[in-house]
Amino acid sequence: MMTTDIPENGASFDPRRIEEKNKEMVLGISDRGWHPKQLTDKCNPDYQMHFGGDTLDLESLMDFMESIHKALPDLHFVVNDVIAEGDKVVTRWTASGTHLADFQGVPPTHKPVTFTGITITRIENGLIAEDWEEVDQLNFAQQFGAFSSDML
Repeated sequence: MMTTDIPENGASFDPRRIEEKNKEMVLGISDRGWHPKQLTDKCNPDYQMHFGGDTLDLESLMDFMESIHKALPDLHFVVNDVIAEGDKVVTRWTASGTHLADFQGVPPTHKPVTFTGITITRIENGLIAEDWEEVDQLNFAQQFGAFSSDML
């Protein structure tokens, strides 16, 4: 269901303004590396992220992002493409950082890692309500040393 902000002053409704506003919000979060401290202000309390067959609530997402920021303290996101239509914003992004702390049982490699993904974000009443995220997890795991190509 798409929700919109209707102008109170009788001005004509322009869905492109809403789409641009939604893009700005998603790009702002990406610019700050999806840092957990900003998520409570930008996400609906009933937020859900669909990720690799799992569904994370807001608290679980914040815990995950805290762990990845700890493992990659210089984590940086670049949005390569952004498309908005209606209540959804799609981003194709590249993330990079240096693996300096334990991540999900994998000790630090002290090496740079780069991984890519695509996220579809649904906005409801000016807040992020839901995300669907696909990440190149095989490449990610190989860079962390958790999976080698000879295991295929």
